[in-house]
Amino acid sequence: MNDSNFCKMIHMKRTLCWKYKLAKNGIAKSGRVFNRLDEAAPSHLKTEWLAQERVTQSSRIRDPAAMDLYDINIKKAPSKKEIELRLLEDGNAHNAAPSCRSVATWISMGLAIEEAQIALLI
Repeated sequence: MNDSNFCKMIHMKRTLCWKYKLAKNGIAKSGRVFNRLDEAAPSHLKTEWLAQERVTQSSRIRDPAAMDLYDINIKKAPSKKEIELRLLEDGNAHNAAPSCRSVATWISMGLAIEEAQIALLI
């Protein structure tokens, strides 16, 4: 028997017991979180979701596209540059009256002034 396989077999009991304890704790924590989530959802939505699930499960063999119900549709968050650009555009940038400028415009103008000062020192 290969020494590596022998060592795996000997340590298997300890590893399985450790993973079992983690799984048991995870089940309890998941149950609490699920119950909180279940309580927060309105009852009319829960019944609608259950009806959708029944229809999907019954038609999944004939029509695999029915399983698209379970796809996660999360919009991608905007990047840092997109946020900065939106803030600058919303603040009407440098052409607005000083009282109407946004915080992002003031910060960008301050950074531009500091860059100009550093360029003059060099």
